[in-house]
Amino acid sequence: MQSKTRLPPFDDLLVTRWKTSVSEPKKKLQLAKLLAKTLIFADTTENFRLAIVDAIAPVEYHEGQVVFRHGEEGDWMAVVLTGRLERKLQREATEISIGEVGPGGIIGDLGMFGINPHRSFTVASLSSSLLLVLSKAQFENAAAVAGGPVSLSLFRDGKEMENLMADTESFLHLQCFKKLDKDFVMTLRENSEPRLCYPNQVLMKENAYGNEMYILRAGEVKIEKGHKFIVKLGAGVVLGELAVLGSDKRRTATVTCTSLCLIRVLHGDVFHEILNSFPRAKRVFDHRYITRLVSIEMQSAGEDLKKLDQFYGSATPRTDAQMVQLFGATMNLDDRKKRIEEAAGQSRKLVLLPKIQSPRGAPQGGFHQTV
Repeated sequence: MQSKTRLPPFDDLLVTRWKTSVSEPKKKLQLAKLLAKTLIFADTTENFRLAIVDAIAPVEYHEGQVVFRHGEEGDWMAVVLTGRLERKLQREATEISIGEVGPGGIIGDLGMFGINPHRSFTVASLSSSLLLVLSKAQFENAAAVAGGPVSLSLFRDGKEMENLMADTESFLHLQCFKKLDKDFVMTLRENSEPRLCYPNQVLMKENAYGNEMYILRAGEVKIEKGHKFIVKLGAGVVLGELAVLGSDKRRTATVTCTSLCLIRVLHGDVFHEILNSFPRAKRVFDHRYITRLVSIEMQSAGEDLKKLDQFYGSATPRTDAQMVQLFGATMNLDDRKKRIEEAAGQSRKLVLLPKIQSPRGAPQGGFHQTV
């Protein structure tokens, strides 16, 4: 197992070429602008990003090569410059793929911020990849030298999450786990993936497919539905459980981080495996799922009725009280009903149909028909 302070193996020739290239002011500025498009550096100052450019160093990985393994110690992060990486969650004797990371993506940020000294998953290169590596010490030095209120605030938030990450007791007492067994909650925690999400990062997108649920441990998110703001939510909430618990994997709303967020991610397959081992907890979650689903269906029905009312004036018949409210108290509803009934009765009068000529030519009597 590699040491916490040990960095990946650098190629001296590659590093020398890189340092020579970014020493040119124009190229250095271009790379700083490129870093501004990544989630972790998007809200930092330009001076801070320039300091980061001076600190980072490139490392190449070949197809199939492991960058780091689940459970290893590490306090450095990397930004993917080229290529693609695969993340895998270790689950007992098997590994579960939890997605790919492409150019602009980040790995290892929990370790660099000191939030989690151990890697949360295994990362391997799917193709020839070039990563830009940054250690915790280098990040702290850049913040001290070039800082700025935004980058320093981001770092302070990360420091506050370090204690929260290790606090198992606060996880047990989250409102979303009320009435659930301690062993079940601790099993969820042990098999969840801690993840750091950044301001303006979209956690879920409405109608997109997903098989993950999220427990918000720190930070704040906003919920939008149909491009309309619904509510802001803070730490302690569960997000995305409908897609995991139900057969319909489409997200019912868009969830966006409005601050730096620490999230515990539960992957669908792992979650169902745990639920099957805890029947009582499964009943609780099934009940919550049905309750939530009914609530959403009722809300949707109410929205549909409102649209019909706007288009037709009323999608359902009006009551007498509503009619009086609309047309005034002077409206005599009893007389109006009487006139309607009389008109209906007159429409059922006897109608004399013309005489029909008999096939033999003899005139036949007419007959009456009620219409």
